[in-house]
Amino acid sequence: MLGAVRYQITLPQSAETVWDHIGDPAEQAKWVPDFAETVVEGTTRTITTVSGLTFNEELLVVDPVLRRIQYRVDLPVLTFHRGTLDVIALDDSSCVAVYATDTDPRIMALVIGAVTFRALVELGRQMEEMN
Repeated sequence: MLGAVRYQITLPQSAETVWDHIGDPAEQAKWVPDFAETVVEGTTRTITTVSGLTFNEELLVVDPVLRRIQYRVDLPVLTFHRGTLDVIALDDSSCVAVYATDTDPRIMALVIGAVTFRALVELGRQMEEMN
């Protein structure tokens, strides 16, 4: 059985505005506080954390129409991982950003989920500053 964690935040901007801010996988370090750098080459995103750990992710989906990024973390401790970030319009001036993490082993969903939670908090802070 997979571990699953999902967090969401309602944002006071259109889905298009939020997607413009977060839709480039190479720019993720700008709004994920745990990441110092993100570099994309082809379908591989290399993450360097603020603590200096470097690891790769495989980008599975980057869809600007659906406003979805889906990826798989490549770490020996994980036998399965899928992360999904969706930006869903509520109306013309607000949206919901949903960050989901599914993992095996199950406990790793909590570890990775903590990072995604902090990312959504930071995204919310940045979007509030834009108002």
